[in-house]
Amino acid sequence: MAVYTTTGRQWTVDKIRETVGAGVTQKYVGWGTGGATAEAPANAALATAAAEARVVGAITSPSAALHRVIGTITSAGTQTISEVGLFDAATAGVMMIRAIFTGIPLVSGDSIAFTLEITFTG
Repeated sequence: MAVYTTTGRQWTVDKIRETVGAGVTQKYVGWGTGGATAEAPANAALATAAAEARVVGAITSPSAALHRVIGTITSAGTQTISEVGLFDAATAGVMMIRAIFTGIPLVSGDSIAFTLEITFTG
């Protein structure tokens, strides 16, 4: 399960207040190898980002209270991927959510398709 970060929550409030630029959205998917570092609201970045660039994910909205982003990243080398984050920029930016998982060993050319979801309930 992903953790909704403190910076992500502040980004949401700023977006409501219209202090986040028009057209800026949480759609960039990045991955890393730092899954041994536990998820926490204080996470502002991946623990160990991998070298591959973030990808622009496809945004789908099957319901009014759900933000879903689907993105596929392809490995440029041999590595074990164990964390993923959702960001508002191709580099730097705000990480909305971070999730860790059991490492997936990859070789060059292997891909992982991620589906990241934020559901608002209440």
